Amino acid sequence: MLTSIFLYKIVFTIEIIVAEFLFTFRLKKRKLFALRFAGGAAVLLGIAALFPVPVSNAWYTSFTFLVLFALTVPVLVFCYAEKWLNLLFCAIASYTLQHFSYELATVLLSLVTLGNSSIFGIYSNTQIDIFAFDKISVFFMLIYLLCYVGSYWAFFSVYGKRISTGSDMKIKSVSLMFLIGAGLLTDILVNSFVVYGDREFSSVVVTSVSNMLCCVLLLYALFGLVYSEELQSKMNVIDRLYREEKEQYALLKENMDLINMKCHDMRHQIREIGRSNSVSDDTISEMENTIQMYDSVVKTGNETLDIILTEKSLRCHRNGIILTCIADGASLDFMSEIELFGLLGNALDNAIEATLGVTDENKRVIGFKIHTTNELVTINVQNSYNGKIEFGADGLPLTTKADKNYHGFGVKSMKYLVEKYGGDMFVEADDGIFKLNILLPVGSEN
Repeated sequence: MLTSIFLYKIVFTIEIIVAEFLFTFRLKKRKLFALRFAGGAAVLLGIAALFPVPVSNAWYTSFTFLVLFALTVPVLVFCYAEKWLNLLFCAIASYTLQHFSYELATVLLSLVTLGNSSIFGIYSNTQIDIFAFDKISVFFMLIYLLCYVGSYWAFFSVYGKRISTGSDMKIKSVSLMFLIGAGLLTDILVNSFVVYGDREFSSVVVTSVSNMLCCVLLLYALFGLVYSEELQSKMNVIDRLYREEKEQYALLKENMDLINMKCHDMRHQIREIGRSNSVSDDTISEMENTIQMYDSVVKTGNETLDIILTEKSLRCHRNGIILTCIADGASLDFMSEIELFGLLGNALDNAIEATLGVTDENKRVIGFKIHTTNELVTINVQNSYNGKIEFGADGLPLTTKADKNYHGFGVKSMKYLVEKYGGDMFVEADDGIFKLNILLPVGSEN
């Protein structure tokens, strides 16, 4: 005959393993993961079976389950090629979920039995016959199982899907992490004292509901800290990109001014040479055409836009891309130089990069248009592309770069700038043509 607490040690370990798998299965796995995971689970179950049976004491019982939980962390490190702090985060989240499910089962079974919940019996040394189940026992087991299945599914849908390969769940705030861990420990201890103490119907329900709310708050705090860290990291990247774009624009403007000045001087010198008849007319014409390529010939009515288009035109010329442009630059005078460079520079850079992947050189075409209609400034960029473009949940194209943590912010910063001025940005890709459409109110003010 086996005792209730002996079986529950096994059940508890299985519950923790399942919860941890839900929070970690998307993480980067080590080689032979299935074998490692199966071996680790077998070891944990063996330890749970051999661990000394808890005496009827709240402190020792809590210690037992905490030890069994702690042993799962090195097993996760053994199975996953992730930072151990990330795995510790997932383990704490898993234990919190398991405890929430337990408290939910306690509440429902207490309501069904009016306080005489059979779930309290699993902490005792009472001998049981696992093959002697009656209909009531099966009914209680079904409620218990449904509580866990429902809770695990619900919390995985809300939180588990946020965890993926490359996720950094490191929490820098040690004090807040300590408070979260202390909260979970207190929750567990309170439950143990209730089990071994007063089991009146009202106190059981109130305590269990309080513990459930505590678990929900702990999970919310855990993932809230991660979200704040991710947000701060993204803000740092955006700030870095902004500084780089500012420096790049200043350098580009300086270089363009220098090129225009040199081209003007060289054109004058070539004409002087032509007057002396020392060089043939055909050679002079060829030299002027060559210089013309580097001269600032784009005139839109906006100096910043002229610089952007001139630089992108040179890049397109070097790579065999045809860039057509019809732009009323004066309609964008309400935007600052850096904002224009960030918005249109990124748009054209993305178009050029996509067009470079087109193998048929005759189809390497980019169309750029800015015009004003019905009190709206319309910016349209069209370009050819090869392959398949994937879109995220926000409707924006996903970056194809390997470094997802740094790349992909160009389009997001564009959307931010558009929304800053009360506009809208739409993208679509069909039949090898990618279209970017931006609408901005005329004379917008930030």
